[in-house]
Amino acid sequence: MGTTVALTGASGFIGGVIAQHLKKAGWHVRGLARSSRQAQKLENLGIEPVQGQLENPISLLPLVKDSVGVIHCAGAIRGVSREDFFPTNVMGVSNMIQACLAQSSLPRFVLLSSLAAREPSLSPYAWSKCEGELVLTRKAEALRWSIFRPPAVYGPQDRALLPLFTMLRKGIGIQLGPSHAKFSLIHVDDLANAILHWIKNGDPPSQTFEIDDGFPGGYSWKDVFRLSNPHLRLCLRIPPSLLKFGGKSNEILSRLLGYTPLFTCGKVAELLHPNWVCDNAHVTQALGWTPQITLQEGLRGLFASDRLMPSQRE
Repeated sequence: MGTTVALTGASGFIGGVIAQHLKKAGWHVRGLARSSRQAQKLENLGIEPVQGQLENPISLLPLVKDSVGVIHCAGAIRGVSREDFFPTNVMGVSNMIQACLAQSSLPRFVLLSSLAAREPSLSPYAWSKCEGELVLTRKAEALRWSIFRPPAVYGPQDRALLPLFTMLRKGIGIQLGPSHAKFSLIHVDDLANAILHWIKNGDPPSQTFEIDDGFPGGYSWKDVFRLSNPHLRLCLRIPPSLLKFGGKSNEILSRLLGYTPLFTCGKVAELLHPNWVCDNAHVTQALGWTPQITLQEGLRGLFASDRLMPSQRE
């Protein structure tokens, strides 16, 4: 059996960690690079670069050639409309499947989606992740595939949640959703380890896995504050009206200044949704995987280069 795994998104936060886990386990990792500069970056990390574009299925053929598994991790997270997300999150999935189906020996395929796919009406991003999943289930009947739906993922190099955790460490809690909301989290190393279990598992049936760190019933904002820093000096709850104003204002500014925004009305709708809770029972039964990193342990690791978390100081 071959030892090559093809990976998209290898230069990103989650994809980069998955690549390192694969390499440590002895797999040869081949990564998609959109430019020569990105190719050099991957090569420096010990990843075989293949230049190509998700929009061009022909350019994806060398990426998946002779691979035993394909991990599609690349995705668009910035945008306002469905058209902003469609080329990468929907057509990108279709083109990856097309490249896989062109191989004489069909590789196994895993799509790293998002828990947002569970609620496609909330935002253009959520819609695009759901559509990407539907493309896979409709077009990849000949492939052995799995879909992973992680919730919010945190860890080193994360740019989304790290600012919130940094403020918590300083004694300031910022609440971005309703007080009754419940949500799951997962450390990037646990997510990467789950993907590694999938690669090692051999031939799990085609299915969708929701996956989190195992905190029972999901976190409330109070849970996150308490576990991150029990000595908070200040808690700030951002009203929904202010979040919506901020999302709309950023969309307007993005059109005026010519950038693609992350914080939008759609993102606000996701933040205000009351239930983003996962259940690991299915993935544990299918793959034998269980989460190893609690939120407290994960945050201690994030800030280990400076000082221990406040809860550990005496």
